[in-house]
Amino acid sequence: MPGSALAKFTLLAVPLLAGCAISKDLRLDRQGPGLPAMASVSIGTVPADNEQAVRFAASLADAFAERGHVVSDQARVTALFGFARRERSIGTADGSPVGDAGKSETDWISAPARKRSFQSCKGERLRATLALYSRDEKTMIYRGVAEVDGCNFTNADIDGLARALVMAAAR
Repeated sequence: MPGSALAKFTLLAVPLLAGCAISKDLRLDRQGPGLPAMASVSIGTVPADNEQAVRFAASLADAFAERGHVVSDQARVTALFGFARRERSIGTADGSPVGDAGKSETDWISAPARKRSFQSCKGERLRATLALYSRDEKTMIYRGVAEVDGCNFTNADIDGLARALVMAAAR
């Protein structure tokens, strides 16, 4: 029965092939009370020689404006950010000494991901941190970290990461 063999093959192949695409699920962590509604924001210095950081800064400015925040150098809230685009196989670890000297575990900030058998590309990771500081209170009012894995990121993906961080900053 050729139909039966095809059905068995399909049942076996579907779970295996399901791992060929990288899910672009956003992972986001936030801390702090957040940004007051309608507060003006100043975006910190952007490295001019990093095209993607310049793009991310512009995306942040647009995202703040979309949510009703004026972006101005004289703002009472300063936004500082970090932005990285790297292969998924490369992780970021905390290099500070661990209390237990015999402990051999790595304290991953952003753990590396392994390539699956049927995955179409090696994969990339976009990761950004946004910190908002109140000049009046001299304190951090928000810190957000977001990352997403995928293949062939576009400017729209960078824009989406910025929007997610700004949206999470709202009180």
